[in-house]
Parts: sequence; C-alpha cells; structure tokens
Amino acid sequence: MSILQWTDAEPVEIEDLPAYARAISKKREQIKKSLEELSRLEKKVPYFSEPFPIKDIRISGKPIGVYKIFHEKDMNIMSIGQGNIKGRLIRHLGVFRNKGQDIRHEGGSTSSSITAQKMYKYDSDLNNWYFSWCDVKEKGLASEFESELQHQYRPPFNALHMGGNN
Repeated sequence: MSILQWTDAEPVEIEDLPAYARAISKKREQIKKSLEELSRLEKKVPYFSEPFPIKDIRISGKPIGVYKIFHEKDMNIMSIGQGNIKGRLIRHLGVFRNKGQDIRHEGGSTSSSITAQKMYKYDSDLNNWYFSWCDVKEKGLASEFESELQHQYRPPFNALHMGGNN
C-alpha cells in the first residue's frame, strides 16, 4: 500500500525533479553560509548600549539585533524585542505617541505595537522610558537571543511563548 492512497497529495512530476534538486542545493548553500556567519559572530562579544531616553535615541543604518525597554522608576526591563532596531523603535514611538493606539494609514493598513500599548497604559509620560540595543547582525541569531533573554529576565510586557517569533 502506498502513502499516496491515504492522501490527496500528488507525486512530484518527473519534470519537477530538477527544480526540486536545485532548491535543495540552494537551501544547503544558504545553511552553509549561515553556519559560517554564526562561527564568525560567535567570536564577537555582544554589547548592549547604555539605556538612553527612548525619545532621544538616534540610530543610523539598519542594525539587526535585540533591544530592551526600561522604565525609569526602577530601570527594570519591561520588554525585550528583536529585528530591525530602528524600524521597531520608530513603530513603538509612533504607537506610543498615538496614545497607545494602532496607527491607521490611508491605504487601510495599520501599524501596531503591543509593547507601546502596554508602555502607554503603564506610564503615558514618554520621558520615563529608556531604550538599549545590541546589533547582532543576523536575523535568526537575533530571534534566538531575544527568546533566551526573555526567558532569563521575564519582562512583564512580553509573552514568553512569543519570544523568537518573527
């Protein structure tokens, strides 16, 4: 009995096999390059910037990494995130400045930030929020680093099951 008798899946056509083989080869090459990059990055020590008032942060370029958001009261980490640091900062600030509400764009799309919503609800004074970040240069590594840090610090604005998600 064949597995195809128990599924609606169609077998790969003979003419599709070269494309499948090329896809495997490309994926293997991507993984090889990623492993080489991780070996290079493993030799570097990650460095987080000093916490700085979030409203005054200026980030040049498009660093990929991990960030921490602190509240001034006790400088506890309230949130840890990852991705394009500058883009995430801009989104958090935009939603916060919009009184913690999603930003609705003309075309019908929205920019949301659960973190900014929670920040605003906790303390609506932007002067009381601080930001620190670390450029790790690789998206997959940033995702894993974020997850590990969230489990280590357990920031109140993060849902641990979401750590490392893209």
